[in-house]
Amino acid sequence: MFTIWKKITATMRQFIPTTHSSTGYDSNTSNMKINLWYCDGMKQWRWTLTDSSRPISKQESGQRPFLRDAMNDVANTVEYMLECKQSE
Repeated sequence: MFTIWKKITATMRQFIPTTHSSTGYDSNTSNMKINLWYCDGMKQWRWTLTDSSRPISKQESGQRPFLRDAMNDVANTVEYMLECKQSE
């Protein structure tokens, strides 16, 4: 079966915490690109997250049938990547 992925949005976000206590992270800047799209045929939200601020770019991806679950996965992945970056 031929499936066409519909790209919903692609955004480039720069994470700059305003205060240490509001986010739990220090004020280092991290450039991350988040892509999110929906596939009608598979009924799945698909996402990729790329952090190009590292010496070697890091990419994570996932898919979920429900938008809220996909967005929660993205948020959890961003937090995890920031925690890993702090420990480097």
